[in-house]
Amino acid sequence: MILSERFFGFITSRYGKWITVISWILISGILISTAPPLKESTQATDWLPSSAESTKAFKISVENFPQAGLPVIIVFRNQEVLSELDYDAAREIDSWLESNQESLKIQNIVSIFNTPEAKNELLSLDQTTMTLIVNISGNPSEDSFQESVQAIRDYVSNYRSDQLDLETGGPAGLYLDLIKVFLKIDGLLLYVTITLVLILLLLIYRSPIVAIIPLLCVGLVMQLALSIIAFISEDSSFLVVNGQSRGIMTVVLFGSGTDYCLFIATRFREELKNSGLSIDAMKKTMISIGGAVGSAGGTIIVASLILLLADLKSYQSMGPIIGIAIVIMTLASLTLVPAILTILGAKSFWPFIPKKSSNTRAEEGMLYGRIGKIVLKKPIFTLVATIITLGVMIFGVFGSQKSFDQLDSLPKDTESVRSFELLREGFSPGRLSPTNIFIENENIDLFDPKVVENFETLAKDILSTNLVDDVSYYVRPFGSYSDIGSSTILQSHKRNDSQLKPLFERSAQFISNDKNVVKFEVVLNVNPYSNEALDFIPKLRDVVNKSIESSSISQSITYIGGETAEAFDTRQSGDRDTYLVLPIILIAIGVILVLLLKSLVAPIYLLATIIFTYFSTLGLAIFIFENVFDQASITPGLPFFLFIFLNALGVDYNIYLMSRLREENLKANLDVAVLKTLALTGGVITSAGLILAGTFSALMSLPLKDLFQLGFAVAIGVLIDTFITRTLIVPALVKLLGRYNWWPSRQFINN
Repeated sequence: MILSERFFGFITSRYGKWITVISWILISGILISTAPPLKESTQATDWLPSSAESTKAFKISVENFPQAGLPVIIVFRNQEVLSELDYDAAREIDSWLESNQESLKIQNIVSIFNTPEAKNELLSLDQTTMTLIVNISGNPSEDSFQESVQAIRDYVSNYRSDQLDLETGGPAGLYLDLIKVFLKIDGLLLYVTITLVLILLLLIYRSPIVAIIPLLCVGLVMQLALSIIAFISEDSSFLVVNGQSRGIMTVVLFGSGTDYCLFIATRFREELKNSGLSIDAMKKTMISIGGAVGSAGGTIIVASLILLLADLKSYQSMGPIIGIAIVIMTLASLTLVPAILTILGAKSFWPFIPKKSSNTRAEEGMLYGRIGKIVLKKPIFTLVATIITLGVMIFGVFGSQKSFDQLDSLPKDTESVRSFELLREGFSPGRLSPTNIFIENENIDLFDPKVVENFETLAKDILSTNLVDDVSYYVRPFGSYSDIGSSTILQSHKRNDSQLKPLFERSAQFISNDKNVVKFEVVLNVNPYSNEALDFIPKLRDVVNKSIESSSISQSITYIGGETAEAFDTRQSGDRDTYLVLPIILIAIGVILVLLLKSLVAPIYLLATIIFTYFSTLGLAIFIFENVFDQASITPGLPFFLFIFLNALGVDYNIYLMSRLREENLKANLDVAVLKTLALTGGVITSAGLILAGTFSALMSLPLKDLFQLGFAVAIGVLIDTFITRTLIVPALVKLLGRYNWWPSRQFINN
């Protein structure tokens, strides 16, 4: 206590307040101006644990089967059948690409015109859909690469007609669309968030000065946090950042940071009415609520540290990103914010400057005081009514489905999404994203008849499973049902025949340069992102392992990868993290509440309300997604991140409410303390809840389904927590438990 008095005494002193502000400006200026550019990732395997089999398969693929550039896939579709006019359009596009190969940095083009032997793969069986593949060299993050993709899109769009659907997508097109979306995240999200927070602060305080102070402080902290993250991620793979994690960090920072400023400014205004002197008022403010603000920040920081235990790097890396931001924001809330408010004094609240007065309005006459009276009069009725209301919402959770399809997150009108939809209509759904099997063995001759027989047996074993549509490998590079037999392919490797050269080149795509790794491509007959496909991955791994073990190449090492396997491993790791990390975070929050409240009872029921509110929110959100927004599935990370943000941020209100209740209960009996606490903190908690809900609702303005759902769910959860849990349920429990709220504290409470 003495230490905190000295600390806050210096921060708010005549010279200390200026030293604090100047120090922040100097240190921030140096770090921000010298920070390197922030590196961001869009590669799915960057988010999987290194121990996952699909991650190992991806590394094998990169090392042994490097792509000849990133492919653009041009999709032609005529619902009746592709006409001669459609084929003419395709020829003209193919010729234009050939003539502009150098300027567009095209490595190669694969079409039915220059590679007729690949017709079975490029043209659908019903002759309605055809693809033309263009491999573009260069780094996808470079402007020249993106300009090439856009140029192809612009030219191809000229050939669309009423009969011919024509879209340009593929991995390169998808990358370009993701870049455009993430660019929107940075600008649009920041603009929407700042606008929402400023409007809410102006409505709450009706003062432009105190409304701008939190925005300036949070803005400075955000730039400082991004600079520190850039320093850390520059030479390390530990911290993986993308536009989505940056977006979430922005709303968490603006939401929690503005709340901390709000708690401080509101208590400062209250103390100004009591003392009239800004230095004394701020010192009393920080001594009273500095611990609560520090604890509120501490819960998020602790939760962020616990995220390091997660397997999924998308969860794991989010911890340090948010943790770094909140550490800086908490320090700013305990130093910079009080220093600025002390310098400005009562003028912070202009034009409604608080004046010293002892004639404050009676607490019980205020809105939340009146609500408190009702709760204290009928605590059991309040508790039962609210539990039934929230309990009904939980039923929305049952029967919900998670989607692991990356395209589901993008807007439906995105060209890469439209191109994939055309492909799904014309081809086997699994052909869009084949599952890859890599077989590594340094001691075999791939052209030994016995080895060839073993691989043919493996292909038959895979085909015998009910979800496999086709298998391609070096002996059958055009698929198991191709007219080109294995004997012809093997001859192309033995004879230097120009007529067989295209077959040789196609077959060689399934063999590594050192001939130590063989690749199998497995096409499923179901949506490769469906739960049915994901559930098939362990069965496929089992079939492959058993077939290899019973053959003469049993010493081989197998890896199964591709987007379906990556989605399966993501689901497995996500489930593991949910059942391990979330309970640890809940326990950590409980420990913080025990230390702050010096009670074992209050933290137990506060944690129970947290869990109850979480499931109610999740159920209500899923119900609205399905029945209002027509979204049949939720994103895989929604339940996890909703728990993190709803609890780590929502517990701030628990801390602010219960620490003030304990303070007031030391001065008066419990009923009076509850009334006064609700009257004095109800408005602040409501305002803070509206700001936090507003900042997360800003995510709904973005074109990514993942962020839309997270923003909506957290906003709904914060409002439920603010208006029902903290205002009705917690006071009712406090009333029913009486003095046992503070057990086993030996400090006697007045009655």
